[in-house]
Amino acid sequence: MVERPQDLQAWLDRAERALNAGRWTEARELLLPAAQWLPRVPQIQHHLGTAHLVLGQAQLALDSAQRALALAPAQWQSQLLQGRAYKALGKMEAADASFDAALTLQPGRGEALVAKADLAMNIFGLPLQAIDLVQPLLKQPQHAVDAELTTLMASLYDRYIPAAALTQRVIGFSQQHMRLPQLQLPPLAPRRSAKTRPRVGLISPLFCNSPVYFLTIFGWQHVAKGSDIVVFNRGYKSDWASAAFRALSTQWHNVQTLSAEALARSIHAQDLDVLYDLGGWMDPVALKALSAKPARAMYKWVGGQSMTTGLDSFDGWIGDPWQSPLHLQHLYSEPLVNIPEGYATYTPPSYLPALTPWSRRSRTPVVFSNPAKLSRAFMAYLHQMVGPICFVHQQFQYARTRAKVDEALDGSRARAEFIFPASHRQALEILGGFQTMVDTFPYSSGLTAREAQAMGLRVKVFTGELFCERHSLHLRR
Repeated sequence: MVERPQDLQAWLDRAERALNAGRWTEARELLLPAAQWLPRVPQIQHHLGTAHLVLGQAQLALDSAQRALALAPAQWQSQLLQGRAYKALGKMEAADASFDAALTLQPGRGEALVAKADLAMNIFGLPLQAIDLVQPLLKQPQHAVDAELTTLMASLYDRYIPAAALTQRVIGFSQQHMRLPQLQLPPLAPRRSAKTRPRVGLISPLFCNSPVYFLTIFGWQHVAKGSDIVVFNRGYKSDWASAAFRALSTQWHNVQTLSAEALARSIHAQDLDVLYDLGGWMDPVALKALSAKPARAMYKWVGGQSMTTGLDSFDGWIGDPWQSPLHLQHLYSEPLVNIPEGYATYTPPSYLPALTPWSRRSRTPVVFSNPAKLSRAFMAYLHQMVGPICFVHQQFQYARTRAKVDEALDGSRARAEFIFPASHRQALEILGGFQTMVDTFPYSSGLTAREAQAMGLRVKVFTGELFCERHSLHLRR
């Protein structure tokens, strides 16, 4: 144990300065001994938990938050911290209950409403509820940006305004809130020699078992043969897919805790010839950093690629004639760069199941999709069907998510059946037992449509205008 200093207040002041400056590792190392010297001070436990959480140590964050609450049960900030730690640990119902507790202590608190809205949209599949939760915050300067971003993203799932109007709202939002006007990065010098291996940067929070792996790893394996791959990792998940990205990279930078300005400077320091953003609207901090154009050239590709970023710093948006036909260029702030054969190549996992014979497959239609994509219009379409419909997704484990489907089908001759697989491997095994998948609209299936095709299913395809509304059109080829 670190020896207690004579001037303990000076030590605590250093910790507070580190917290305020976002120097999270330093703050944690200062707060760890302080929590032992002063175990009855709830604020120290709370701040230590905050540092743990930012550094990806969710269980330690939860432990600290609970110690803080045991000392000060009325501290709403620690309820909020507890909820965020539960979410990072995958305990979503407990997270939501903690956010409710924070709201009981501080009714209308913006941070808790935004956190509940995130769960509603991204976990429980209730985007309209997310919009309702943040509606009161749109006129509050402190939370209006988060509320507007939540509303825009939720509107993709259950759209109530035309595509062009939503696009203009996103572009306006980006121009106002997704820029770093005070940051002027020095121009990068021209490349020294044509013989120098190009430096190619990748940035994403999902260098793991995710669409970013399955739809891009084939391309990076080719690029790595003649280029140095520099990875900027914005996430904390680490698995076999992460190992594949690490194996390709020349440099790997963990930049999860950096502010937008610090991230822009970090990218700029790597002297990149080209940077590919693989995070998009999943990572607004990174988008804000990329508004400063910290690489010689930048392209938006797979990962949060639902619709335009609204930024003018990108040199191109990588799509194809199905996803982003040139006549829809007006829906993008980025120049469209279409790959004739298709914008992405699906690489199946090693555990892709063998195909089930057609005669042994169920004729019950399957909906294999994030429940957030079950829009009112899509559910009205299903309402006209007769017989069972099987809904497959891990998120159907939540009663409120299943209730959304049951309520939408109430009074129809259709009947919902639910399967919530415990793993990706199990999900593919289940999928292979069906003949037909009905794709969602307006937000269509991306990776899952390709997985359905790989498992031999027929896919009922719909279309729209935005990028995320055209994901499965390649199946019509």
